[in-house]
Amino acid sequence: MNSVLLLGDPVSRSLSPVMQNAAFDALGIDCQYLLREVSAADLAAAMNDLRVDERILGANVTIPHKESVIAFLDDLDPLAARIGAVNTISREGTRLKGWNTDVEGFRHALAEMGGDYDRVAIIGAGGAARAVAAALQPAAEIWVIARNLDQARRLCRDLEITRGGPVEVDHMEQAVARAQLVVNATPADLPPPAWRRGDQRLFDLRSRRSPEGRAMLLHQGAASFEIWTGRKAPLDVMRAALDGASVPA
Repeated sequence: MNSVLLLGDPVSRSLSPVMQNAAFDALGIDCQYLLREVSAADLAAAMNDLRVDERILGANVTIPHKESVIAFLDDLDPLAARIGAVNTISREGTRLKGWNTDVEGFRHALAEMGGDYDRVAIIGAGGAARAVAAALQPAAEIWVIARNLDQARRLCRDLEITRGGPVEVDHMEQAVARAQLVVNATPADLPPPAWRRGDQRLFDLRSRRSPEGRAMLLHQGAASFEIWTGRKAPLDVMRAALDGASVPA
């Protein structure tokens, strides 16, 4: 049987297997979606395993490897190259190509949530935050809040964000206060509820915590499925599988 991997640390609470395996089953594809918890120290070995085992059709990549995995790839889709982050890997023989379907996933999920947002605060500056910022350009003013201010500066520089900019975490409350949309692109419970206005919208990327996060997971997962298989993703089947999934404790 073929397989697709999810590479990250941690991965045990991911909802992706139930969604992707339902899609494989629905289309009669002999493949299973497997979790592989990989530390930063073990990433090179995991990527070598993926490269040499042609039964592995590809992979998803999650925290904390979306940027560091690029060094182990042979090719990048132009969007992934521009963002500097990869969440999907495909193969052609032993050559591995990186893609970013988080941008498409976020755009679809935001459209389902509704609303127009001119001022956005993104909490976090990693690979997911990069995809969100790219998806929001050029329409929105984007403020990137991070503990590592240099990381936020690199994100803004790489994506040529001229409206908005990097924000120190000590100034998070002020940046959140002026935003119409707040995006949490971290594993933490941010921002504190007391900082939010009633007319603000919060988009929490964590799929186990929010409906908008699940919607993003659905749409980025469907795009990844089509890259691996070359077939149209059974979106209704994947949505139903997610809706019926219990959230891991």
